[in-house]
Amino acid sequence: MIRIAIDGPGGAGKSSVAKSVSKALGIIYVDTGALYRNIGLFMLDQGIDPKNAEAVTAALDEITIELKFENGKQVILLNGVDRGEDIRTPEASMAASAVSAIPSVRNYLLEMQRNTAKNNSVIMDGRDIGTVILPGAEVKIFLTASAKARAERRYKELISKGNNVTLDQVYSEMVERDRNDSTRDVAPCVKAKDAILLDNSKMSEAETVAAILKIVKKKTKDTTPLYSFLKVIVSPVYRLIFNVHVKGKENIPKNGGVLLCPNHIGAIDVISIGTVCPRQITCIAKKELFSVPVLGRLVKALGAVKIDRGGADVGAIKAAVSAIESGKTVVIFPQGHRFPEVDPATTPIRHGAGLIAYHAKSDVIPVCINIKKGKYSLFRRTDIIYGRPIKYEELGFKEGGREEYAKATEMIFSETVKLGDFSSLPAYDPANERQNKRKKRK
Repeated sequence: MIRIAIDGPGGAGKSSVAKSVSKALGIIYVDTGALYRNIGLFMLDQGIDPKNAEAVTAALDEITIELKFENGKQVILLNGVDRGEDIRTPEASMAASAVSAIPSVRNYLLEMQRNTAKNNSVIMDGRDIGTVILPGAEVKIFLTASAKARAERRYKELISKGNNVTLDQVYSEMVERDRNDSTRDVAPCVKAKDAILLDNSKMSEAETVAAILKIVKKKTKDTTPLYSFLKVIVSPVYRLIFNVHVKGKENIPKNGGVLLCPNHIGAIDVISIGTVCPRQITCIAKKELFSVPVLGRLVKALGAVKIDRGGADVGAIKAAVSAIESGKTVVIFPQGHRFPEVDPATTPIRHGAGLIAYHAKSDVIPVCINIKKGKYSLFRRTDIIYGRPIKYEELGFKEGGREEYAKATEMIFSETVKLGDFSSLPAYDPANERQNKRKKRK
């Protein structure tokens, strides 16, 4: 998942710009200011002074706010009613500024906002998103403009909606709100230390959107120089030698963390997947690989996660979850071991995929490696098929636990197997596998 925080003073165009960015990236837009505007409007409706912290706090028990997303669009219901443009008046704006300075109001909305970002890729705009709401956001931008430029924008917006206001009035209220928002004790409107400052005083909305998309692309780029070099130099040669073809590449999201779950045929599976994946992959690799000369150093340099297959490797699981949460593409083989030349549907699987998906709240993409006769060979066609993303909500998690992890992994791997044609391969026979191992030892 990817989380983008846009902070800044009123009138900088945060909301309209964030909406356009969310549409371009295909992620959810959360207008946090609208939440405070609804609370401020409720206080005005009830005749309560929005600056009276005690009265506002007491009235919170009478409010229910429901945040919904319909076709990617945010809808806020205040006591069951969408107040629409009522929250955009100058009076509602000033009331929102007043109530947002009250700790009880901020606490009332805090978990709602964080939970939304925890379960979805989002872009949020407000006054303290990068400093308080989402301090761990992958991208933080402080969007600002001169008070004069912001007042002129807001004035044109209000006039177009039929509001009877003057430019001087809007400018005066803008300056007052800036002072209130930046000097209040609770969650003031200030730039996060790691946020990028973007002044759009002389920029159009389209230019601002383009600038933010450029920042997002740069901040979320997950390809290292070494990986890029190998992709450009080695990948074409490898794909030619092993006749690698790809299907369903469009199913890989452009950004945000995701878990890939392929079947396991040979030691070079990761290379096959990586050569045709549009994003850099982070593989969960057995610890033995890291001790192999040259290969071990290469695997480590490419950011692989080391795992001990002999037991529950909590550290590796946490590293994989962290990688997904930071927006990376992680690969784990549910089978755990390589099973060439047998029908993968008949092989045993481990349940780490379900465990990781649960804790990372991640979508999962089944990946099928389909090779005629089930074994790598020079110039024999190799198909890498990326399946339809399985949404986190489809995995059936409720409280977590081994049974849920197992069921989720079985569901994921069944989708992986469906992508290929393994009808000509024999079923897995554990007795034969043990016999083969004994022969090798002899």
